[in-house]
Amino acid sequence: MIKHILVIVAICAFLSACANTGYNTQKGAAIGAGIGALAGQAIGHNTEATLIGIAAGTLLGAITGNAVDQNVMGPRLPQRPSRVLPRRAYAACGEEAPPGEWIKVPGKWVGGRWVPAHKVWVPINP
Repeated sequence: MIKHILVIVAICAFLSACANTGYNTQKGAAIGAGIGALAGQAIGHNTEATLIGIAAGTLLGAITGNAVDQNVMGPRLPQRPSRVLPRRAYAACGEEAPPGEWIKVPGKWVGGRWVPAHKVWVPINP
């Protein structure tokens, strides 16, 4: 009787894994739990071994599914723009800076990319 129940549970687990809704992390955890339960029962022939197999299979399946999710979603995520700090060329070569002031420019969208707030040197003509 227990073999029939385990076969039905395994078939349900494998068929539910074929569904294409949700993330690979959840799918991997579900598939891993099913395979771990079967392996634990086959190895230990008791409830404790089955529960340990479920735990180990869930963990390994979730880790594997998460790795697949990161490979799939990685190229889709927007790249963060590199932060460009103003150069202090005059201070580096020991010369006195021309008259002017630093003005803070608020962040804004430029050409579909976010440009964060930054400071710009604005020279003043005497």
